[in-house]
Order: sequence, then structure tokens, then C-alpha cells
Amino acid sequence: FQADIPWHWHNEFEFGYIAGGSVVYQTNSRTVTLHKGDGIFINSGVLHYLHPLEPYREARLQTQFFDKTFLAGSPGSLLDIKYVTPVIERHRFEAFPLHHADPASRRFLEGLQEGVKLCHSKNDFFELHLRNLFSNLWEFIYRKAMEEERDAPSPRRSVEDDRIKQMMSYVQERFPEKISVAEIAASIPISERECYRLFQNSMGITPLEYLVSIRLQNAQALLMNTNKSILDIALETGFGSSSYFGKIFRGHHRLTPAQYRKLSRQKAIIP
Repeated sequence: FQADIPWHWHNEFEFGYIAGGSVVYQTNSRTVTLHKGDGIFINSGVLHYLHPLEPYREARLQTQFFDKTFLAGSPGSLLDIKYVTPVIERHRFEAFPLHHADPASRRFLEGLQEGVKLCHSKNDFFELHLRNLFSNLWEFIYRKAMEEERDAPSPRRSVEDDRIKQMMSYVQERFPEKISVAEIAASIPISERECYRLFQNSMGITPLEYLVSIRLQNAQALLMNTNKSILDIALETGFGSSSYFGKIFRGHHRLTPAQYRKLSRQKAIIP
């Protein structure tokens, strides 16, 4: 990829594998730089952000998501209660980097690549083999999570997480519109000052900087996947004009929207 992936979260677990270049993963509590051959586990519901390091064109990310039912079956099952939910509840276990230089992590990363091969081969029973593989990988994640200090997050921390996610959802739903910090804050509702504080504490950015990042992410997708004009994309993503869109886009990517479109399509045809 050629651009940042803005702050987001998902209920699925994530295994990221760096197939090329270098990428920075950031969560509320830590920043990890990963290089080609490294990987990372992101826990369910964790806010995180990705930033490719230069040269951006070399950055390649292979990501696998899966819901806890993939491992444990129905919610509340024995496997869920005993092995999956305890990992989710380790709130300090936001992310775990997997460095290729570490032998245990390297074996884990080799398992991830074996999963990719299973999916590509689609041999008989590959789904069962894939589930067995991830069950074995999960044992490693479970053990690492249990090594973390037991922590019962304060109600304040949980409330803050819920509030920031609600405001992020509000922005994601309304990013094409003209929205203000006052409107973002009112979606909870909280004061503008508290809104600024939550965004700064959780992600180190302002609410409007988050709004711009979401607009850029959607603009990037339209540039890569459609033939819409630059002006139409600017209007559709809330930038208002092609000149303002171009200025913001160049400031973030050091490319014009047209250059980004050309580059992304060239990369798409590379085998």
C-alpha cells in the first residue's frame, strides 16, 4: 500500500504479515516498527493505525482477519470461555509483534504462510486443515496473553474507549458532509473540550485530523477502483473542491491524486 491506514478497530482478530518494506503499527499504548518478514497480532476491538515507511512503494502487507467463532464455535462454548475470551479480556494485550529474528515468532510466521498456501491450493479438506493450523497458532497467542499482568481496566478507561469509538463511527458515517467538532462531540454527547481530549489521548490527533484521514482513505479507494473524475471524488468525499483535495492529498502522500491513481494501477498489474 502507498498510504496510511487511519485509526480504526474491528471485532475480528488480526494477523498482519509484512511481505515487503517496513510498516509502523501504533495502538493506544505502543508503537512497533516491523520489517519484511515480521508480523503482528492485533487483539479484538483494539484501536490501531498503520504507517508505511519510505520507500512507500516497497510496502506490502498481508493481513488475515478471523472472528472468534472460527476457533471456538458458538459464543459461550467451552473453547470460547477457556481459550478465546480470556485473550480478549487481557486489555493490556493490545498487540504482539512477531519478529522474524526470534525463533518462536519465526515458526509462528511460517505457520501463517502455510495458511496462505492452504487457501491457494484448495485441496480436499483444506478448510479443516486451516482451522487446525490456526488452533495451533492460537495456543502461542494464548500463552503470550496469559503472561501479561492481570489487569482489571477501570470503568473510566472502558467508558473512554466506548466514547471514542462512537465518535469515530459518527465520522465514518458522515464524512462526506460538512461536520464540525461540535457536531462530533454532540453525537455522544460531550463537550468539545472533552472531545479534543479523548481524540488526543487515544490517537494523538484532533477530531478534524481524523475526519481528514477518513476522507483521504475513501478518496484513495475511489482513485484506485473507479474512473470517476478528481472533482467528483473530491465532492463525494467531502473535500468540496478539486484544488483543496489536491492540496491535502499532496501534503499527505507527496503525490497528486492523478499520480496516485496511475501508480496504484501500475502496482495492481505487477504479478
